[in-house]
Amino acid sequence: MIWVLVPVIGILCGMLAIYAEHKQKMAMIEKGIKPEELHPPHKPEDILIGGLVAIGIGLAFLVTKILGRLTGWLMLPGFILLFIGIALTVSYYLTRKLKKG
Repeated sequence: MIWVLVPVIGILCGMLAIYAEHKQKMAMIEKGIKPEELHPPHKPEDILIGGLVAIGIGLAFLVTKILGRLTGWLMLPGFILLFIGIALTVSYYLTRKLKKG
């Protein structure tokens, strides 16, 4: 029965975080500060770093599964993170190429 509380508490905490962020933005707008001024947009290098980190974690899961002969459940998160990382890395190179040409 206690395991039911975990997702409920998680959802409530998420809703509280969204509400707090909304209140913060409203206070900034009332003071005349644009929210974009405090949080500049992400740089393309951030996407590359995130992609490479995801690839590294995904490969770590897969290598651990293959070499350590551990349970098969490590394959799913390994492949998910690997392909998320590949997608982020490819998107970095595509956006960089589009900006140049």
